[in-house]
Amino acid sequence: MIFNKKNTKMKNAIIIGCGRFGSRIAGDLSLDDWDVTVIDNNRNAFRLLPSFFGGSTMLSYATDLEKLEEAGIKNANLFIAATESDEINIASSQIAKVCFNVEKVVARVRDQEKIELCEKHGIKTICPPSLSINEISKYIGD
Repeated sequence: MIFNKKNTKMKNAIIIGCGRFGSRIAGDLSLDDWDVTVIDNNRNAFRLLPSFFGGSTMLSYATDLEKLEEAGIKNANLFIAATESDEINIASSQIAKVCFNVEKVVARVRDQEKIELCEKHGIKTICPPSLSINEISKYIGD
């Protein structure tokens, strides 16, 4: 079931995972006039959404095709997989990109060896360990 679904905006995003990372992105996109639907399989996770979040929430698993369609994936311009699981992020991102032709798909992937699999399908990755290493290297002057 979707709560607060507006679907009146031209920029539509679906975010899988409502942890600290996913909820923060959802809030930022919501402020930037995106129509955002956040999907998580834990109802309590939605408590992390900021009070100003103006999007929708859906209780579901990330790879449930019927629920993704109900969330509006066919009209999504952006899909972000931000769960704690690389496997779920990769699988749901591949569904978004390959099955539903979402233009921009981003997956949070911690295991650098899995990045090539995503990029082969046109999925952009965010790798927190790599980002941290790069930032530390910049800081110390390497």
